[in-house]
Amino acid sequence: MFMAGKRAVDKVSKGLNALIDEFAGAVKEMVNAGEATVVELAVGSSRVIKAVVDATGEVTKVSVETASNVVGHVAEGVSNAVAPVTKRGAAVLKAKKEDQEE
Repeated sequence: MFMAGKRAVDKVSKGLNALIDEFAGAVKEMVNAGEATVVELAVGSSRVIKAVVDATGEVTKVSVETASNVVGHVAEGVSNAVAPVTKRGAAVLKAKKEDQEE
């Protein structure tokens, strides 16, 4: 197994912090405009993290999907991203999360 070392880890950490700052700024603009949104972060091909940010700025983590479900959820997320999130949509996502936890 190849280990990248501290220098590479520090470099990726700095780059990710810049991306996260830019991403957070974009989400803050949407909340400031009174909009709600679904956030999906895909990490490689093995993990997708999904959350809902409502118009008040409340963040609710909906799910963390691993390799077996990622492809379906990424495709679902693309179709969901086209439509704005409503209170009903957020409720549906929350219900899906509860179903997955059972």
